[in-house]
Amino acid sequence: MKIGVISDTHDQRLRILEAIDIFNKEKVELVIHCGDWVSPFSAARFSALKCNSAKSGMHNRVKPDLCPIKGVFGNNDGDKDMHKQRNGNFIEYHDKEMEIVADGRKIFVTHGHISQLVENALKSGNYDAVFSGHTHVAHVKNEGKTLWLNPGTLVDETNEKTKGMSIAVYDTATNTAKLIKLK
Repeated sequence: MKIGVISDTHDQRLRILEAIDIFNKEKVELVIHCGDWVSPFSAARFSALKCNSAKSGMHNRVKPDLCPIKGVFGNNDGDKDMHKQRNGNFIEYHDKEMEIVADGRKIFVTHGHISQLVENALKSGNYDAVFSGHTHVAHVKNEGKTLWLNPGTLVDETNEKTKGMSIAVYDTATNTAKLIKLK
């Protein structure tokens, strides 16, 4: 099963559409957002994801033709209630952290601004993968048996040291992820 992983979209509406186009081409069956959606109006763009999940049993309960989307809130998601009111019918929101099992893989998701959550999840040995964002620095690392993925950001330049936009696709069959640069 392929899972699209994205974080720190920060109202980059056109880049969100570019990421969605990539996820649709990759035929992801689930999308995980690691927080800092920022505006609920930008999050609404995710309604363009296509459902590729017939064989895996994953589906969007409210809108069957839409890829399931799950995510956590970050430190820049001020009006969480507005997110839920506007997009809660097709996005499954969680507060600071989320645990899911997808295709037999146990995954922990958090934004990353509470570093202790990431550290505890990585050290626990309870997860096949940990997804986090916040730093805007994309990476795929192994911490023991656990894959640690930060998909990066959709902001083209955070500072002079942090440049470039990326998302990721995680493969449950191999417990691996590939980073995909955006233009």
